[in-house]
Amino acid sequence: MLNMPLSAISLLNLPPELILEIAHYLPADGILALKFTHRVLNYSLPLAPLLRKQTLSRCARLAVRGYLTKPTPNPTHQRCLLCKAVYPLKSFRSASSPACAPLSLSNGSEQTEVVELPQRLCAWHVGRLARIVHTEPGGRNEWIDSMEEMCMHCGAVQSWSKCDCKCESCPVRAVTAYTRYLNNNTECRTFVFYREFAADSVAGLPAATCSQLFVRETCSEPGVYLGMSRVGDRVRC
Repeated sequence: MLNMPLSAISLLNLPPELILEIAHYLPADGILALKFTHRVLNYSLPLAPLLRKQTLSRCARLAVRGYLTKPTPNPTHQRCLLCKAVYPLKSFRSASSPACAPLSLSNGSEQTEVVELPQRLCAWHVGRLARIVHTEPGGRNEWIDSMEEMCMHCGAVQSWSKCDCKCESCPVRAVTAYTRYLNNNTECRTFVFYREFAADSVAGLPAATCSQLFVRETCSEPGVYLGMSRVGDRVRC
């Protein structure tokens, strides 16, 4: 092993006793996931002895159940990581959320994605991806988007609020999050995300295939009912 080139070293080359030692630091569902990555690891990791002293959390039990469930070629339902409930696949499209207004396409169908949802997160959680930050009068007043990390156990965006999760079975995933900086008390009483087709072609692609993300706001100022803001400068094609 010591004389082996670095390029040839991999997890599969490790002695079985070292693989077992690594497995002792994994949660129960992590051990099962590791077993399923390769037949050598499946043979090297006896599951029962490793799990004998472990207490499975609810999240770990759901993960194990998911790993052991035989995949179906055309699934109609899926379990949400946060809700822990099973919904039809259309519920995992952001256009199904009350926080989004679907865009009707030229062929009569509706756009299935308005904002980017993490995999296996249902549309009920679109609101977790947005926040309002109040600034001083005359201060910052705009929508921005940014890449953040979200805990798939409690739904907390890590840079926005402290996550106290102790579960080792839930991943943290990168998400596109949206912040509304607000310097007054009249705008953004409520908001809805929607998309519009780009006015001009982008990267050589026709404008009809590209869309920009906007937010429609309700305002409390007399005579003002709707406001409109573009989020960042990203264009989806």
